[in-house]
Amino acid sequence: MGCELGVLGVGHLASALLDGVFKRGVLAPEQVLLSDAHPVHLDRFAAMGCAIASANADLKVAPRLLLAVRPQSFEEAASTLGPCADDQLVISVMAGLDSGRIRDALGGSCRMVRAMPNTGATYGASMTCVATGEGGTEEDLRWTTDLFGSIGLTTRIEESLMSAATAVCGSGPGWVYLLASSMVAGAREVGFDEAASEAMVRQVLLGASSVLEHSSSDLDALLDAVASKGGTTEAGLAAMRAGGFEEAVRAGIVAARDRGDELSS
Repeated sequence: MGCELGVLGVGHLASALLDGVFKRGVLAPEQVLLSDAHPVHLDRFAAMGCAIASANADLKVAPRLLLAVRPQSFEEAASTLGPCADDQLVISVMAGLDSGRIRDALGGSCRMVRAMPNTGATYGASMTCVATGEGGTEEDLRWTTDLFGSIGLTTRIEESLMSAATAVCGSGPGWVYLLASSMVAGAREVGFDEAASEAMVRQVLLGASSVLEHSSSDLDALLDAVASKGGTTEAGLAAMRAGGFEEAVRAGIVAARDRGDELSS
């Protein structure tokens, strides 16, 4: 069974991806070659049957490489990896680094695809945006989409929208956690203790997520369904809107997008 994928950087995201890939049979452990600066990250996958590279450059025996290092570590990683061949696909999950910059650092001839998953990958619930980069083909995009389909849903976008995708999907869990934290604080203010507040808020968000997943109604209809005229939900929504809730959320997404663009420049 030949090597199909080399992975540089086996942190939380790559680990979640590999677990999904193996669980769903997209690849077998024996088809994956790994390298990481921290050997402890590799032990579990070595026990499954993954091969471990003795040096980053050895990863290039694979026809496809996944770059899952921190963006600020990429230049050093690229120097140890060395130039990639024109018949190699390089898949990047690094935010803020466009495909041209990555390709140039790897010799300027490889084929590029970018992907932006999120932390839901740990539970098979990621929303991953994938985009063809410089030199990438439709087949490259299809293969990458199948790979990330093992950890949730995927959608194809243009690379020019990758910073926007990072703001909505990659950073998106952060917006939900901030909402959850604010709801817990509100529950405490109206009389509940910390444990009860957290339990209630977690279940409310889980239930609302289930409704979003299974309901065919649009978001406005769902809001109308829970906000009876003159009722408590309507009063709460009015206070939140008056406090700038919607504007703040939009501003946060735009700010995250803009920061991604800055990092790419």
